[in-house]
Amino acid sequence: MLNWHAARVSRRGQKYYVVLTVPKEARAAVGSTQLRMSTGTSDLKEAEKKRCDLELQMRQQIMRKVQENRLSARDSAFQTAVRELGLTDVSYLFPYCQKIGDVVPQTLADAPPKDRYSANKAIQELSKAETEIRLASLHPEDPSRQLMLLERFDMKPPSPDKATELVANAKQELERSFGDSKPTVTLSSYLGVFESSLSRRVENGNLQEKTSKSRLRNIGQFIDVVGDLELTELEAKHAYQFAKQLEADGKAHRTIQTRISDVTTMLTEAVQDGELKTNPFTGLKLARFGKTGRNYTPLNDRQLEALFSIRDLPKDVRDIWAVLICTGMRLDEAALCRVRQVSERDGILFIDLRDARVKNEGSRREVPVCDTLAPLIRARVKDKKSDERLFGFSIKSDGKSRASEQCSYWLPLASLPKFADSPDGLYATHSLRGTFKDKLRDAEVNFEVNNAILGHDQHTVSATYGRGPSLQAKKEAVDRPIHRYLGWISEDYPALS
Repeated sequence: MLNWHAARVSRRGQKYYVVLTVPKEARAAVGSTQLRMSTGTSDLKEAEKKRCDLELQMRQQIMRKVQENRLSARDSAFQTAVRELGLTDVSYLFPYCQKIGDVVPQTLADAPPKDRYSANKAIQELSKAETEIRLASLHPEDPSRQLMLLERFDMKPPSPDKATELVANAKQELERSFGDSKPTVTLSSYLGVFESSLSRRVENGNLQEKTSKSRLRNIGQFIDVVGDLELTELEAKHAYQFAKQLEADGKAHRTIQTRISDVTTMLTEAVQDGELKTNPFTGLKLARFGKTGRNYTPLNDRQLEALFSIRDLPKDVRDIWAVLICTGMRLDEAALCRVRQVSERDGILFIDLRDARVKNEGSRREVPVCDTLAPLIRARVKDKKSDERLFGFSIKSDGKSRASEQCSYWLPLASLPKFADSPDGLYATHSLRGTFKDKLRDAEVNFEVNNAILGHDQHTVSATYGRGPSLQAKKEAVDRPIHRYLGWISEDYPALS
């Protein structure tokens, strides 16, 4: 029990604050002798009205610190159970950190429970370990169970009765800390559950890792905007609040739709898990939010000449731009391409994206290499192992490459508007993909072959039948455009021309 003192209202500067003395028993955990919270007003009567609510918040804050401190102590029942049941390094929570843009696994030993929800997750891990120990004792003839125990406990596993005692003591301590009320499920606490679900889908091949990471980032941003609300507190107004903030940040309509859709997907799963009765984000009207996106402007040959003439342009950037203008590949399709994906069949060199990480099913394709580009590709493959990548761009935590950042730095140095056909162009590395599509069209390559090379959906009934254009037909198509601005390839790679 803590010896509480009543809070008081005190003026500081232009505002009144509620000041609470921290009980002596809690000062080590809190790290302070007093806490204060602003009432946000210079009116004493208004401040007094807020005193009780703010005092309650500070008392709850102190109790949380005391609970955390108790559960972190090495001699606590919780830490003793974690240690003796071999669970020290077991991760049981997976919160998303907006600052670093990634999920940060939390272990039982280093991050003990801070609320009822995390306490329940910890109890699940403790109970699971107890069950494994008891089952191993009931099945001494099962070598896999025995080996698991011996490895986990360094040849000295606890007895089943000891395991039961450890878990019971830890549960009792957790109950004292958080009570036995139904756990509160907040956005951030459920995000860990959703992350585990996304990870399973990635492992099963039903979701790309970069999509999973992107969803977690977007949901993390949503929490930053609306707060870490309980799931049951969510309403449609919170989606619109998020949309307004994204619009104020200058985001396009499509971006706003995508980010809210990611939150909606998590809430749909919460409905399936029984945490919500209905999804409050169903039927949102988002058409008026955000500016209409603009397509990137294709480049003319003068602009392409300027692009490849940038002074001190890094070889990786120069070469990947050459790949993009000759194949129409997306930036990361090329940046993540590995040596084993470069193949040759019937004398045709091609890049095999059928098993690669691509945007959609339509993007799984074979991309032929034109004669102009072939020396560069052969040079990139030469003397490398099959699992090595063609380009040296580093990889981010979401699985994407850093090619985008490097290309985005160098592209403006070409002064593309100076050589533009119209003054209102919008340029990015993705402009090269549109440029290549235009070059195929200008070379009178038919629509179906054009789309097959770029990995675009066909949107036709006939496209659902057959295998599509042959590799030979696509090779003939990519050889039609003339790339005068790529004369340096034959000069830099003469032995392979």
